Amino acid sequence: MSVGSEPCVVVGAGPVGLTAALALRRTGVPVTVLESEPEGRQRPGSRAIGLGLPTLLRYEKVMPGLGETIGRAGVNLSGYDAHYSGRRVFSVRLKPQPPLRSLGRSLPQKMTEDILMKEAVAHGVQFRWDAPVASLDTSPRGATIELANGEKITAPYVIGADGARSAVRRAIGVKMQGHTDDTPFIIVDVDEHPDGSTPAMPGYFHYRTPELDGRNVMHMPFATGMRIDLQCLPTDDAEYLASPQGLREWLAKVVDPWYAEHIQWVSAYRFHQVVADSFTDPHRRVLLAGEAAHLFAPWGGRGLNSGVMDATDAARSIAAALASTSPSDADRVIQRCATERRAWGLHNRNISSRGLRILRGTTPAMRTGRAVAARLAPVIWPAGAWLANGPLKVPAPRMRQGSWNLY
Repeated sequence: MSVGSEPCVVVGAGPVGLTAALALRRTGVPVTVLESEPEGRQRPGSRAIGLGLPTLLRYEKVMPGLGETIGRAGVNLSGYDAHYSGRRVFSVRLKPQPPLRSLGRSLPQKMTEDILMKEAVAHGVQFRWDAPVASLDTSPRGATIELANGEKITAPYVIGADGARSAVRRAIGVKMQGHTDDTPFIIVDVDEHPDGSTPAMPGYFHYRTPELDGRNVMHMPFATGMRIDLQCLPTDDAEYLASPQGLREWLAKVVDPWYAEHIQWVSAYRFHQVVADSFTDPHRRVLLAGEAAHLFAPWGGRGLNSGVMDATDAARSIAAALASTSPSDADRVIQRCATERRAWGLHNRNISSRGLRILRGTTPAMRTGRAVAARLAPVIWPAGAWLANGPLKVPAPRMRQGSWNLY
């Protein structure tokens, strides 16, 4: 097949790939997005629902008004409650705030994708659907992508944003490092209640829920519905708990039984806590972003939020490399981006892993610490705050290059 040339290629049309493509176009770099699935594909499930304020502000840097638009589409969290063995240990209520002054927004990933897709098309991003990557080779001069149909595409730079099973990552010989959590979790999306109460519900986490035989449960509203997470016990039949009958049994014990009859999507899964051993190839022609580069437990929204930072940093670095008159300087720009983003990946994995240790309480010391904190919470506020932040592990803000960056 003939070889076509593209200024820059993004592999993957999910939210991270769309972010990267739009960021490149906003710097004036022509870009083509390759997506293995067909145009108009179905995207079930809420997936990544939480976009933090640093992410909305980053979108504002990509294009003024974009973060505001995405934020307005989401739910403004009204507060957060934490319980332990049937007793409330923490509660906070939040005043309504504009999107760019709030802690963040909660909306289905599909909504975020739709907004990004509209802007990408409007700004001239080109798309190739039904275009799975079969192989990718790099050299000091650039990258050559071969599609499944035999067509070859050359480009000076590629951003691999093609998800957990990334063909780009495999092609450049990068491995994931880390572990998979043993305990299964069940995630359930339910409809918004017709009485209008769902968007106003606070976030909620319960350690050792008595009604569920000591299992942990979380629920969080998002635009158009609510997510409910259940941590299974080691001996649980996760397949049954995710079945219609199983869902009706346990959901009705923790939320209005109405929700158990209005389920949008269910998934049983195990958390992966892994980071790529490199975010670039030996010739520094590829940068990995999002789940192609890292997989975390969803607590604290680290997956998509970190992926947006990966994507925008990669786009900015590629634009700088393309503008460089020195190949060695261009290589340094790409390597610096890869090194910095991998450091953030390791940071997020470590934070997320600490959250899982608190959440699961797998050691006697952690179980004792949680129980003591729960008893002290009514009189010592930080004890309850520690428990409440356990599954989220939201870090203190860090200042980076003049803007807040938590991911």
